[in-house]
Amino acid sequence: MNTNKIPEQVYALGLLIVWGGALLTFGVLRLDAYGLDENAARGLLLNWSISDQIISPVLVLGVPDFRALLFAPIGIYWSGSILAAKIFSLIISFIAIYLLYKWCEKQGRQEAGLVAGALLLISPTFISQIDTMGAAPYLLLGFGLGAWLDNAYRSRNKDFGGWYFLQLLWIAILVTLHPIGLAYPIALAIWWKTNPDKVKNSRHIYVGILISALLATAIKMGWQDLSWFANPIEQLALALQGKTIWSTEDIFWFPGFIATVLLIIIVLIDYKILTKDLLGIMLIVALFLGLFVADSVWATIAITIIIFRGLTILIDFQQSKTRSSFIGQRGLFIIIAFLISTFFMFEAKTHALTIKYEILSPEDELIHALAEIAKDENKPFRAASQWPGRTVIATKRDVLPLPPGFESPEAFWENAGKNLTHIIFNPKAPENQELTANLANLVGKTNTLALIKGGALIKLIDHEVKLFIRPDEEIIEEKTASTNQQSNTEETSNPSLK
Repeated sequence: MNTNKIPEQVYALGLLIVWGGALLTFGVLRLDAYGLDENAARGLLLNWSISDQIISPVLVLGVPDFRALLFAPIGIYWSGSILAAKIFSLIISFIAIYLLYKWCEKQGRQEAGLVAGALLLISPTFISQIDTMGAAPYLLLGFGLGAWLDNAYRSRNKDFGGWYFLQLLWIAILVTLHPIGLAYPIALAIWWKTNPDKVKNSRHIYVGILISALLATAIKMGWQDLSWFANPIEQLALALQGKTIWSTEDIFWFPGFIATVLLIIIVLIDYKILTKDLLGIMLIVALFLGLFVADSVWATIAITIIIFRGLTILIDFQQSKTRSSFIGQRGLFIIIAFLISTFFMFEAKTHALTIKYEILSPEDELIHALAEIAKDENKPFRAASQWPGRTVIATKRDVLPLPPGFESPEAFWENAGKNLTHIIFNPKAPENQELTANLANLVGKTNTLALIKGGALIKLIDHEVKLFIRPDEEIIEEKTASTNQQSNTEETSNPSLK
């Protein structure tokens, strides 16, 4: 059998099956309702609600990012399945890495691209993004497809057409995902300025980019749940450590410092090379944009640049020594790749152990405690959560976003408190200061069931709650004032709330 006739896509498909099967077999991906990215959870809820023909959560939870459009196959065929959602995230991540490999191959760097792609597949930051369904793989996929769309549009004779408007739609999708998504329209404008098409007018490109980016931001109402001006070194250190870390005191800073130094060196050496094509410009713009909102998404893209471009620079450095032997040309490259892969596999094992022993993040511990309470369907339940999308998936009950802070505890109670049974949130977060003050001054009407590092679980008491559980059923009434002592005893004795 002549293996040269086998298409490259067949090898890629086989690698995807082996890699994805290994992640699922070795328990590296969490298959329960916890650990999801909040925006991804809201996108899943929108698709599941459409598929099951139930009330859409958009009016309550707000418009999710346009990642929900990519989730459409999950909602149509596998509504409610976390496993299907994780497999979909896994496929998206693999395609993103494959596009980066093709980018290296186009530059004549096939060897470096192949090894870099393999290392990224087992990196703790990428596995974490797959497990949480984070935005980084979708952004990398978007950057790769964005470069391809521009080539396809330039090859057509029409100024306006399907490829033009598809580019505008793709801009809108990426911009809603994360502020780093702005790297696509910015890089596209730079690319058309420095490399204008000989036939097409660039003006309509600039106008379309501006309108699409502004409309997407307005529809999404900006970006939520972001940490502006966070420490980039801290985020790189967290991304390179697959184990669960809940506070800065537990961070091992050394990998973060090493990654920061390497990133600076690579940018200084490779800046001219990265700016020679559209995808390279996207990556460099995304890197600088992310400095203002450094988080796990930015750290994943930064580590991607370090691995892909760092290995390329290393190969060039060894070849410049003009050593004829294989060890002389590739010895250092092989040693470094081996050390990186060993480190990544140890971190992946640690990540798998956290899943095996059901170790949850502090936020997920609160959500889990609330989910235990929500199991009793005979009692009315309507919660408010700082993470409503994740909480709805875990509890499968009515959950609203956090109410705003009011001028007085009485105003809070009259407008929001009397219609809720529980609240989970982080009282130390700056945006929750007014709400924390309202709850602290509700004398005799709140009971703190849990107070941990992730936040607080509050039960609202001494009022009557009337809720419809399902249509055509009777209204359930619970007067908690009369049974307050008994319910408090039962809840405090529940080990899941401690």
